[in-house]
Amino acid sequence: MAFKSAVAQACQGLKSFGDKRVEVSIILFPRDKRLLDVDNIGKCCLDSLQGYLYDNDQQVWKMTIERGEKIKGGGCEVTITEYAK
Repeated sequence: MAFKSAVAQACQGLKSFGDKRVEVSIILFPRDKRLLDVDNIGKCCLDSLQGYLYDNDQQVWKMTIERGEKIKGGGCEVTITEYAK
């Protein structure tokens, strides 16, 4: 629940894409040297953003996930744009 609350707070004041198709880019910053299970973390991010920045995670047409450098406390950077192809 703490993660979901942090996402809700981070999304305050941001405009939603509503029901449009979106493209999501996620950079994961681990807190230590352990390998991250990127598919599980990606799904967690998508589920947490649903209802804030888009209506349903089925609107995600393209998604990329990459590992960034280790940072204290860990974190992630999420970029969402309207999908245009």
